[in-house]
Amino acid sequence: MSVEKKCAVCGGTEFRVVQDEWMKRTFKFVENGQLNMCTGCGAKFLVCPNCGGLLTRVHPALEKWEVDDTCKNCGYEDKAIKAWDGVGAR
Repeated sequence: MSVEKKCAVCGGTEFRVVQDEWMKRTFKFVENGQLNMCTGCGAKFLVCPNCGGLLTRVHPALEKWEVDDTCKNCGYEDKAIKAWDGVGAR
């Protein structure tokens, strides 16, 4: 299954895998995940472990309302994101 990756910031379609230790320390849900960075604008996205699509954007000033915990491509639900954004605590 081929998944189209499109940057939510600039519309770019070229990405590369990046390591961001600060993001891993700051956001627990990034710790074991893979990050892709848009080569056009530098926006970083957490990759869906199920389909390889872009699950959600991550950045230093991330607010809970900005985070998607469910993949738009395949419906995978990330339990670590749910716990971080408080949805899983209800």
